[in-house]
Amino acid sequence: MGSFCAQVYDLALAPFEAVRLTGLRKRLLAGAAGRVLEVGFGTGATLGAYPGHVELVALEPDAAMLRQARKRAARLKAPCRLLLGDAQHLPFRDGAFDTAVASLAFCTVPDPLRGLREVRRVLRPGGRFLALEHVQVSYQPVAWLQAVATPLWKRVAGGCHLDRHTLETVQAAGFTVQVARHHWLGFLLVVEAVRM
Repeated sequence: MGSFCAQVYDLALAPFEAVRLTGLRKRLLAGAAGRVLEVGFGTGATLGAYPGHVELVALEPDAAMLRQARKRAARLKAPCRLLLGDAQHLPFRDGAFDTAVASLAFCTVPDPLRGLREVRRVLRPGGRFLALEHVQVSYQPVAWLQAVATPLWKRVAGGCHLDRHTLETVQAAGFTVQVARHHWLGFLLVVEAVRM
C-alpha cells in the first residue's frame, strides 16, 4: 500500500468505525480465545476490541501499515507480537493457534482460497475463524458497479477487491460456518467458522 496509504487509512475509515465497524469488531472478537492469529492486521484497528486474556500474534504484509500498527500497540500498551508476513504463506506450524481473525483483510489477499487454507492449517482442530469482511452484494445494479469498479479500486486501495465472495471461499477452504450475518445492506459480512 505504501506510506501515504498507511497514513490516511485510519482517517479514511474513521467515519465507518464511528458508525458501525468498531461495534462489529468488538462483538466478533469477544469470541477470540487462547493463542490468536490475526492476518492482514493493517494499522491495528482491532487492538482495542480484543478481550484481555488472549495471546495475540498479528501478521501484516505491508511494512508501512505494520509501522502504524506498532505505534498504535505502543500507545495502547497492547501485548502482541507483530510480524511482517502474508496470509498465503503463514510461517507457523500446523495447529499452532486456537483462534484466527481477519478484519477487512481478505479483500486484498491475491489468492484468498490459498490464504484461507493456510489459516485453517495453522488452527488446531476445533479452532475458530472469526472474520469481518466487505463482500459483493447480491442485488443489482450495485453488484455490477462493484465488479466494474474493482479493477481501478484495486490500484488505488492496495489490491482491495470490492466484489469478493468471501463466505463461499471460507466454505471452500474447509471451514464449517456456524454464523454468517450481513450488515450495511449486505456490504459487510461477519463469519464465525470452525476447523473440524
